[in-house]
Amino acid sequence: MFVQAEMNEALLSEVRKKAMAVRHEGRVANYIPELAKVSPDLFSLSCMDTNGVLWEKGETEHLFTMQSLSKIVALSLAIEKLGTDTVFKYVGMEPSADSFNSLMRLEMSSPKPSNPFMNAGAIAICSLLYNAYGEDAFDEICAFMEGMTGVYPSFSEEVFESESKTADRNRSLAYFMKSVGFLHGDVETFLNLYFKQCSITCRTRDLAKLALLLGTRGICCETGKNILQKETVYTLLGLMTTCGLYNGSGEFAVRVGVAGKSGVCGGILAVVPGRFGVGVFSPALDAMGNSVAGLRALELLSDTLDFRGLALRK
Repeated sequence: MFVQAEMNEALLSEVRKKAMAVRHEGRVANYIPELAKVSPDLFSLSCMDTNGVLWEKGETEHLFTMQSLSKIVALSLAIEKLGTDTVFKYVGMEPSADSFNSLMRLEMSSPKPSNPFMNAGAIAICSLLYNAYGEDAFDEICAFMEGMTGVYPSFSEEVFESESKTADRNRSLAYFMKSVGFLHGDVETFLNLYFKQCSITCRTRDLAKLALLLGTRGICCETGKNILQKETVYTLLGLMTTCGLYNGSGEFAVRVGVAGKSGVCGGILAVVPGRFGVGVFSPALDAMGNSVAGLRALELLSDTLDFRGLALRK
């Protein structure tokens, strides 16, 4: 008979200690000046179970910008409000071996982005949301996140300005898609929405709540309210498994064994179906843009709590 190891304070303390020991193997993102100012010594870990019990360690009150983690919220909103068929006319469902901001794939293969977690795909999603909601699109994203986490988010004006001023690659992606007739509308407006979306702030407990919602098939454990359709959840989990950590997704699937999503802020969320939502933050990144200490923390938790086994049994 299988006996499930339990979450506890001692485990999280040990995970934090071992994860922080490898943080110097990574570097804080420096291509966005405001992110370059963040201390690589920060670490926060939050785990929430289906009873709403929260375990946390580290600098858990530290707010950080979501960056690519926000793509989960925007994609969820787009699927729920516009429909799967509409959304996937503009983005694919395939993983990519290229970096998250690659231009080469668009030019050599197809102007349709490989998946909605690539920067080009996320910009395409923003174009859909802006064309649907106009100037209210950002408020709609924030309100939707409130429905998913219970907290209406703020956003960092400083990071927004920093991203906007240094976004040559993202502008190249967007204007290329516009030039081949793939994006329709004002490119700078779509980019503005994308930069604001990436500058939404959160704590790791918010990531844990997002992950838990996906792990309970879209039903909020605290209220019993159905926030996301099951089909939306299945789509998100499939994409997160194959594309959530960019070209590090395969290794994450092997080492951690559950669906995850990362951001260059240093945040990662992981979905343990029917059991836990996990959020971790540590800003030093590996070569693929994923948190070094965050990856180590999730691997340690998976080894101890058998995330792989839980995912298989669900």
